[in-house]
Amino acid sequence: MSKSINPLDAMLAQYEANNKPKYVKSDTAKVYNLKNYFNTFITEGVKSATKEIRILPTADGSTAFVELYGHKVQVDGDWKTFPCLKHEKNEPCPFCEAREALLATGKDSDKELAKKYNARLMYVVKVIDREHEEEGVKFWRFNHDYRKEGILDKINGVLKALKKDVTNPTTGRDLSITINRSATGSPVVSAVASLDPSPLSSDAEQVTTWLADTRTWEDVYSIRTYDYLEIIVRGGIPVWDKENKKFADKASINTSVSDDSESELTLGVENVKANVKAATKTTAKAAEKPVVEDSDSDLPF
Repeated sequence: MSKSINPLDAMLAQYEANNKPKYVKSDTAKVYNLKNYFNTFITEGVKSATKEIRILPTADGSTAFVELYGHKVQVDGDWKTFPCLKHEKNEPCPFCEAREALLATGKDSDKELAKKYNARLMYVVKVIDREHEEEGVKFWRFNHDYRKEGILDKINGVLKALKKDVTNPTTGRDLSITINRSATGSPVVSAVASLDPSPLSSDAEQVTTWLADTRTWEDVYSIRTYDYLEIIVRGGIPVWDKENKKFADKASINTSVSDDSESELTLGVENVKANVKAATKTTAKAAEKPVVEDSDSDLPF
């Protein structure tokens, strides 16, 4: 680790920067292995739970919280998160185009609708789940909360109080994550506390293995193509059309021939401007179903 950068300072500086007032003017399907992901979901019927994690340090001493912009939307009744092509790849993004098209009308109703297509700031951090250390390094993705009531806000409170680098492999600290259910029944992180200083592991070989994990969020979360996201924006459900070797809206494929398509929603415009409102009607209907969008931690599917 670099001695020129203090990890604690880097994480605190990141938090401050992301909470300043802001003024707004080829895809290969991944095989998802649950062992790659840490989450704060709790079993149905369970009201609360506590999980313990250790945040891993970065190789260069920079902040452990990698920033990611994504779009959250209901697809076939379930909430999905899709990394934003514009922010992450500097490429055209159907969600962003839909937002811009709505804002361009100048109508207050469209400005409000445009918010559904905003790219949301999220964080991804690599952790060790103390309950399942045998599963190795995990990725935890959660939302930024502009109300300052989110997961990072709670972790930042711990960092400020301790004034210590919790990621240090030798003198760092595990974090205790308390999870309760919100008013809508969704599991949310209600508190974060630090435990006593401890080494990352008493097994030196294990420490070396964990710290040598060079994977990034792109290795475990899919970045979908424009064509794929275009179907989502229009209110469709993307499936792989084997016959035509491309993604297509499930509704446009002859469902009686099941071998011709495969669902690609294991995660979670032809003319965007012309179709965004039609898509809105479709997603609005789906929104009548119970949702868990206020859950501040999510999985890739």
